[in-house]
Amino acid sequence: MKLMSALLLFGVGHFFGAYMFYFFHRYIFHGPLGKYPILRSWRARHTEHHRRPADPGRFFFPWWVNLTIWALAAGVFFISHSLGLGLATFFAYYAYRHQAAHAGSDTRSGRHHRSHHYGRPNANFSGAYPFIDRIFGTYKVVPARINKKR
Repeated sequence: MKLMSALLLFGVGHFFGAYMFYFFHRYIFHGPLGKYPILRSWRARHTEHHRRPADPGRFFFPWWVNLTIWALAAGVFFISHSLGLGLATFFAYYAYRHQAAHAGSDTRSGRHHRSHHYGRPNANFSGAYPFIDRIFGTYKVVPARINKKR
């Protein structure tokens, strides 16, 4: 029973991280919350990522955002090891999937993310799991092959 609880909390942490990313991406980076003064710099950084999506220096969050994310995961870890590990695994997985998508990965999540950059900036916000966009009604069909703009 203890193992089942740990696995459940791990999954909750992982998918809570996925939802957090979706929320930030949709409502702050592309949406109305990004217009508030305290969040403008976050939105501006993301807008720059969209302007130059092939620039590896624009793939990841600034150091202070990464520090905040990992501090949050560490704080949650002290409350619940399983929940904190789940949260941390999402952000590690997202970082891997995001880089792979920009490197041309021909996986479903790679095509999904590139379609957000190259033609559907108001859809396909999930950085790692296309089914999250289906849940929230922001999924748009992704062509079989999405190529980078050169």
